[in-house]
Amino acid sequence: MSNEVKKYHWFYEDNSYTLEEYLNKVEELISGATGQMQELDGDLFMSEYHKLIEGSVKLSYLNEQLKEE
Repeated sequence: MSNEVKKYHWFYEDNSYTLEEYLNKVEELISGATGQMQELDGDLFMSEYHKLIEGSVKLSYLNEQLKEE
């Protein structure tokens, strides 16, 4: 068994991150957007909507990679 740290692609063959780094990046996207929504009593700007969609896509892509292991 190898001691090599598994890395996951952020977007196809783009940058690769450890699982912890990947989840931290997704958390930044989602928590920033939801924090903004909380401050504005539920209003959602297009920029926050985009971040939520991107976070969802990144989690789905990570899940695909995990299933392939």
